[in-house]
Parts: sequence; structure tokens; C-alpha cells
Amino acid sequence: MRKSIWFYVALLGLATLLALFTRLTMATEAADFHLYPDAPFWLFLQTLLIVYLLDKLDQRARLHRQAVVEGRGYYLRLLLGGGLLYALLIQVLNLAISFGFSWLPTGRPFKWDWYRLGRGLFLDLFFYLLMGGVYLPFLYQRHAARLRLELEQLEKEATQARLRALQQHVDPHFLFNNLNILAALIEPANTTAHDYVTHLASLYRYLVRTRQLDAVPLTEELAFLRDYQFLLQRRFGAAYVFEEDIRVPAAELENLLIPPGVGQELLTNALKHNVGSRARPLRVQLVITATSLEVRNARQPRPLPVLGEGSGLAGLRARLALLHDVPVRVEESAEWFSVALPLSRLAPVSA
Repeated sequence: MRKSIWFYVALLGLATLLALFTRLTMATEAADFHLYPDAPFWLFLQTLLIVYLLDKLDQRARLHRQAVVEGRGYYLRLLLGGGLLYALLIQVLNLAISFGFSWLPTGRPFKWDWYRLGRGLFLDLFFYLLMGGVYLPFLYQRHAARLRLELEQLEKEATQARLRALQQHVDPHFLFNNLNILAALIEPANTTAHDYVTHLASLYRYLVRTRQLDAVPLTEELAFLRDYQFLLQRRFGAAYVFEEDIRVPAAELENLLIPPGVGQELLTNALKHNVGSRARPLRVQLVITATSLEVRNARQPRPLPVLGEGSGLAGLRARLALLHDVPVRVEESAEWFSVALPLSRLAPVSA
């Protein structure tokens, strides 16, 4: 994140005040006071080095951990790690000046002196802790502002996703009354039509029942997906092939939670952006593990790309981010496209 010019002006002012404080501490009388013009400049450069090290360590930690919220331990580790790097760099620079730049006015021949070495190391670490302690609250405020913006964006996208889902629902009484009438009009011998109406009623009953819920047991979502797949296969025939790979015991599925309807969105997204036919059916795999629900589909893109591609995944990420620290995982290759949703585990209830 780019910093304003006033940030660097403040650092320069702080370095100047520190140089002035140091000379005033060393000089007991006015005749002993000597403030070298380059002292604030060198302290300012050291301060910039401290800020640079802390920023780089913070970026590296975020890149590898993808942390959402940092605690006090995170900033303590950041401060200690930056202190070790800073002390090492300063000692290397001092040795380089002593050995390689002894011809400079500031250069001096290297001489082993444990007191001189320990004194320099102590002063460097003290200066680092002082400037690092001043910069870390600024870094914390920057993190807090970024998190607030991300949470507001996630809440906005999740609200929009819920509104889109509610807009697609019709009045449940009207729907189920008409489904009952349709089932009564079908001849009893027509089992295919009765099965279709039964699965359709089960699907909409699930949507109506769970539209106000944040999460449901995975068994219910899985039954809903099977109803949805049944309807798709009756509609498109052999154009789509659905496969299941459940890698957890059946009893364990009751303890796993997932937002309702997200599996349907993934299946719809796979069919929306890929084409299937009887000669070349589209394979869609549902893989369930103890930590994720994954939908994999072969890549058979449509001749003309579908408008609005990517908006569905953005809504899913927003809904899942409000419930999980683990992000939605998207993987793709030339042959496959895969989306894995994290699962929650139902908290055990004590006797």
C-alpha cells in the first residue's frame, strides 16, 4: 500500500527529534552540544529500512498464510523477526564499511572489541524497537481499515446473492397446490411422470424450507442435489453424466454443514458454461471429503461464451467467507474445472 508524503515527513521529523534528544542527553552543558547535520538523515534512512523490513515481512506472511484476522501474537512475531533482520543488516553494513570502505571519512579499521560490538548491537536494537513500536500501530490501523472494507464488500455481495435467490422463488402455497393438482391429473400407471413431479416437489420444498437458514446438514444438501440431477437427466437425457465420490462414512455426513443451495449453483454453473450431447456427454463429478464439497466438470466450453461469467463464483465466495476462514478453492486445467467449497463441522453436544 502506497504511503503519502506526509508519512515520510513525519518519519523525518521523528528522526530529527531523536537525534536532537540524543545530543541533548550527551551534552551536559551548552558548549558540549554538537548536532551534526547528517545525523537526522542517517537516522531517517535507518527508519526507512525498518519500515521496509516490516512491510516485506507482513506481505510475505499474508502471501503464505492468507490470514484474515491477525492477533497480538502476529504483530509480536513481526516485530521480533524484523528486529533480527535489522540487526543482521546493520552489522553487515558496519563490517563492510570497516573492511571495504576504510578510505571513506566515516570508515575505520576493524578491531575486535566485545564491548564495542555489544554496545552497537544494543543501540541498534533499541532504535529498532523504538521506531518499530511507532510504526506497528500504523500498520495495525491499515490492516483494520482493509478488513472493514473487505467485510463490507462481502456482506454486500452476500446480500445481493440472497436477494437474487429470493427473487427466483415463487409463492410456495401456489406452487405446491399446483404440483398436487398435476400429480392427480397424471394417470396412475405413468410412473415416470409421478417420479418427476415427486422430485420436483421435493426440490422446491427444500428451497422454501432452507431459504432463511445459513447452513444445513450435508445429507440434506446431497438429497437436494440428487433431486436436481434427476430433473436434469429427465430433461436432457444422456447429455450429462453425474458421478459421486463420497469419501466419508454416511453417518459423518450429518455432522457436516454447508450453506443451502450452493451445490446447485455449482452444478448450474457447470452446465451453463459447458455443452453436452448424447455423442459427447458432459461428465460432472461430486467429490465429498471431511473438509470440502467439490464439483468437477470436464471442460467442453460452449461455442459462444455466456454473459456474466464469474458473477456466480463471486457470490459463492461472499456467502462462504462469512462462515469460514478457509477460502473457496478454484482449480482449472485444459481438461477439468473444479470448485471446492469448505465444510463446517457441527459442534458436539455434551450429555
